[in-house]
Amino acid sequence: MHDPQLLERKLYRAQGLVRLYRWCLITALLVIGMLTMLLFFAKAPQLGRAILINDQVAAMVRSEKAAMAVRERLLAQANDGGPGQATFREKWEDVTRPVENGRLLSVGEAVEVLKPKVTVVKEACSIENAGVQLVIVPTKETALNVLDRLKLRYRAPTDAVVTATRLRPEPTIRPCTAVPSQILTDEAEAAARLNSARTQPEIHQVREGEYPDKIAAQHGLTLSEFRQLNPELEGKDLRVGQKVNVLFRTPGLVVVTVKQCVTTEQVPPPVKRSASKTLPKGAKKTVSPGKPGRKRVRWEITMYNDREARRRSLSEETVAEAEPQEILIGSGGDTP
Repeated sequence: MHDPQLLERKLYRAQGLVRLYRWCLITALLVIGMLTMLLFFAKAPQLGRAILINDQVAAMVRSEKAAMAVRERLLAQANDGGPGQATFREKWEDVTRPVENGRLLSVGEAVEVLKPKVTVVKEACSIENAGVQLVIVPTKETALNVLDRLKLRYRAPTDAVVTATRLRPEPTIRPCTAVPSQILTDEAEAAARLNSARTQPEIHQVREGEYPDKIAAQHGLTLSEFRQLNPELEGKDLRVGQKVNVLFRTPGLVVVTVKQCVTTEQVPPPVKRSASKTLPKGAKKTVSPGKPGRKRVRWEITMYNDREARRRSLSEETVAEAEPQEILIGSGGDTP
């Protein structure tokens, strides 16, 4: 007969050994897992946030949040409180990448690295003539105000009535982006610039049959000015396809104002000539000096800026009739 108590003690010891083996196995598995993870992370490359400018890595920072902070600090350079959203002229992108051949930069360090590599621009509006930018202002509303201010710059005197005002050539307003320093916020200054001519350099490609005098004339230059722009051409012939320096002259906008005014003008007295036999032949004698009359004339005057271009009479009204001047002309014989 087996002792039941002895069997129970043996079973209890066996269960304890099983539990011990089980905990040892779990502990061993946990240790192996931790060692595996440590080994993996030791060999895995360090990750960072790469900032790409025009598809080229320009800086590496720690995280997407850091890249966003760098972007915001750079754009803050254009935050002058005016309208228009700031952006970069260059293509900006930031992506997660392994850190290679370098270190992660702080936000401040990345800002300093990127400053010379990006151009901060703002949304604006340009006033153009034949595709050439004349001035850049913050908004379309500002552009319209500037054009109105330019028209009022040559307002008619109080005794004239303006019937039409236009700009020649008619400018266009287009949305654009520009460096903040190029955007004019002073409407008076912008109007003054629109009214003045500008000259900017340009490249001209020589065509068949062209020579220095002809190219200079085409661009409103003297031959001397053309040679000053191209000193290396002295004593040399031009070749077809050769590129030379010229100047592109952008005329300012002209304010064309059509106005009507009324003036009172003097009418010279008509001359009434009568023959007199009592006077020697060819002799003249004024009998009555006459008296000038007056008339009221309504004019239509076209002004280019402050210069009168043409004047047209619309109507005349006599205010006072002129009294004729009477002259006797001798028809008699010679005086003895």
